[in-house]
Amino acid sequence: MSRPGIRLVCLDIDGTLTDGVLGPPIPGTAEAVRQIRKRLPVRLVTNTTSVPHRVLAEDLKRKGFLDNLREIVTPVTVASRVLPGRGHARGMLLAEPGAREDFRWFAEDPQGPAVLLATEGHTLRIADLQPAFRRLFEGAAFYVLQRNRYFRKGGELVTDLGPVAAFLTYASGREAENLGKPSSLLFDSVAEDAGVRRAEIVMVGDDAEFDVSASVALEMMGILVRTGKFRPEDATRFTPKPTAVIDSVADLPDWLES
Repeated sequence: MSRPGIRLVCLDIDGTLTDGVLGPPIPGTAEAVRQIRKRLPVRLVTNTTSVPHRVLAEDLKRKGFLDNLREIVTPVTVASRVLPGRGHARGMLLAEPGAREDFRWFAEDPQGPAVLLATEGHTLRIADLQPAFRRLFEGAAFYVLQRNRYFRKGGELVTDLGPVAAFLTYASGREAENLGKPSSLLFDSVAEDAGVRRAEIVMVGDDAEFDVSASVALEMMGILVRTGKFRPEDATRFTPKPTAVIDSVADLPDWLES
């Protein structure tokens, strides 16, 4: 049996299931996911943008986290559904070279109607961002795959897409629409695909702000794990507060049954 009202479990990946992007499984998490999947449908919902969807899926399947490709949801999944419908599948793409295979549906055109930010920009210079700034200043729509502030890479915290989006927003006056967690676009897509309501989803992650507090604000349940980027003060420093705080996804089956 599971807690009443929960019909779908969404799990973050980096820092929640694995120690870093494509890193080793956090102890006990693979077995926990197998246990949960026997009782409830599972979606792996990640804001990871630095590796292609294909590579991420193959890695998760090899580690025992993924049964079906339909179970993995990334911001690119949402972008490929939303932008073509708005006539915005053309424009400027800022993406890592190794991740560009996920954007074959997007036609690169310096005069196109959209700017799509898909990189943390660690190798970019301020000068490299000027064409995107000018296009936004001229009125192009601005999309960002996610707006996380930072993530853990190689044992250290490094800046994520959010700071790059903030730079371009401040310079151009053009606010970016978020396509990743905690966007309602993403979670509405997940809910529709699974045939549930948002209120019937529990989101589990190590990012107290974007995985957990923001999910609670969307009338979902949000479980914070003490792994990945978690810091002790995270359990109380954001509002709304987490539905619960647990040590690891390894403890999630017990929480779902309690």
